[in-house]
Amino acid sequence: MFKINKLTYKYDKERKALDSVSMDFNKGDIIGIIGSNGSGKSTLFNNLMGILKSAEGEILYKENPLKYDKKSLYNLRKEVGIVFQDPEKQIFYSMVYDDLAFALRNIGMDEKTIKERINKALDAVNGKEFINRPVHSLSFGQKKRVAIASVIAMENELVLLDEPTAGLDPESTRAIVDIIKKMHAQGKKIVITSHDMNLIYDICDFVYVLNQGKIIDEGKVEDVFTHEDIIKEAGLEFPWLVKLNKHMNLPLFRKEEDLYNYWDENFGDNLKIISK
Repeated sequence: MFKINKLTYKYDKERKALDSVSMDFNKGDIIGIIGSNGSGKSTLFNNLMGILKSAEGEILYKENPLKYDKKSLYNLRKEVGIVFQDPEKQIFYSMVYDDLAFALRNIGMDEKTIKERINKALDAVNGKEFINRPVHSLSFGQKKRVAIASVIAMENELVLLDEPTAGLDPESTRAIVDIIKKMHAQGKKIVITSHDMNLIYDICDFVYVLNQGKIIDEGKVEDVFTHEDIIKEAGLEFPWLVKLNKHMNLPLFRKEEDLYNYWDENFGDNLKIISK
C-alpha cells in the first residue's frame, strides 16, 4: 500500500498545501485523515492518484516510487480507486450503466463480464434499480452510491473516499456507512477524509490529523480523540461517545452498542423501578 515520506506540495512559492507529510497506510485497515477545510486532505488524495505531482518528498506504492508516465498511472488506477467529494466529477455518461461500464471497457473487458461486474457493484450499494436510469434523475446521495459502485466494479485493492457522507441526509449517510463496512469485510483497504468525527470514530482504526498541511497527530482512533488540545487546534469536534467520556465520567466506548450494554448492566434495574 501507500507509504509517504516528507511530501511537500506547493500551490505557489509562498503557500504549502502539504508540508513534509509522512504516512504509512499499513498502520490500519480503515484509515481516517481528518482536518478542517484547507488542511490539505483533498490535495493529498490528488497526489496519491498522480493527479498532482510534488517536487519534494516521496510517495511509495507497494514499496515502489510512484511513476507518472501514462502506463504506470493506468496500472495504479486499476488497483487504487478514488471517490471524490462531488460525484459529478467522476460521472461522465448520461446513463448509469454506460457510466459504470466506461472504465471497464477502457481496460478491454468483455461485455459479459462488464454486465456481471456492474450488477454486482450496484447490488453492493443497494442501487440495482439505478442501472437503466439517466444520471440526472438521481439524487445527490444516489449519485454518490453510483460513484462508489464504479470503484467496486473495478475491484480495486485500495479505495480513497473523500468526504463520502458530505451533503447527505441521515438515511443516505447510513447507507454509505453500510457500504464502507461491506467493502472492508471483503478485504478492501480504505482511506477516508471526513469532517464527520462520529463517522471516523465509528469505522476507522487509525487516524492522521492534518492542520494547515502538517500532520499534528496520528495513532489509534480511540487514542487520538483523547488528545483534547490537538483536536481543538485542528478545529475539530469530538465524537459524541468521546464527549460522554469527557463530561459524564463514563468509560470511553468505541461503539454505541457498548454504551447501551454498559448502561443496561449498571443501571437497568433502577430504570425499570422508575418506569413503574
